[in-house]
Amino acid sequence: MLVKHCIMALRISGSQALSAANSQRLTLIPQRNLLKRLYSSNGPAAIGIVDYDVIKKLPSEPQKLLIDVREPEELKETGQIPSSINIPLGVVSQELAASGQVFKSKYGREKPEPDTEIIFHCKIGKRSLKAAESAAALGFRNVKNYEGSWLDWAKREGLPK
Repeated sequence: MLVKHCIMALRISGSQALSAANSQRLTLIPQRNLLKRLYSSNGPAAIGIVDYDVIKKLPSEPQKLLIDVREPEELKETGQIPSSINIPLGVVSQELAASGQVFKSKYGREKPEPDTEIIFHCKIGKRSLKAAESAAALGFRNVKNYEGSWLDWAKREGLPK
């Protein structure tokens, strides 16, 4: 049944939404012509996309959380985006499900609330999308992906890739 809905989604033009199996929804995003998966038991939560300009402003927006899901060894080679915290992809779900006290002791930041804006990034944006999907599945409703991730940041900042 899900396959049937996906095939129908490809035939639908514009921004019409359709229902898929298991209460998940797929929406055709006309400006980028991409399918975006929506999650949440309390209603759909889209995985948003942010760009360099949004990331550049984050040091002055402490209410938002930037999570780098690369491995610590990668950060040693390249550095990291200011104000980001490192939570590798393999443990993102576990860490976001931890108690507030444990989260704060490990990362020096308050554990995000379900409506906190959480932006994920990695090297090119693929692992960060998986992390964003995991966060959405845990009930976080304001998750975003920095699609260009470290490679875009490094290019614009004149840093090693």
